[in-house]
Amino acid sequence: MENSLLSRMSKELEIPKKRILDESIEVFLDKEMRNASAEILKVKGQFKVSSPEELKRRIEAGKIGEHPAWEQLIYWENLNKKIKVVSQWMQRLHISG
Repeated sequence: MENSLLSRMSKELEIPKKRILDESIEVFLDKEMRNASAEILKVKGQFKVSSPEELKRRIEAGKIGEHPAWEQLIYWENLNKKIKVVSQWMQRLHISG
């Protein structure tokens, strides 16, 4: 956010800049966590599996076609990494998720 915009908003709303930023970060991290979790639920439902490992086993066993399953597996693994990073930031900032 542009500093002048933040300053103006702070002044007009009579809210400290730090509070606006802190609450914005909290909302942003919560949204990222929810979006990643929702995407994982879609992949789980698409392939009727409960974990990336199960999806990988089923692909390797030929029970699920390789395309687009491999791509979705990579996507799921990346979403898990994102959730981990977001969760770490939430812990650092003492945000409950």
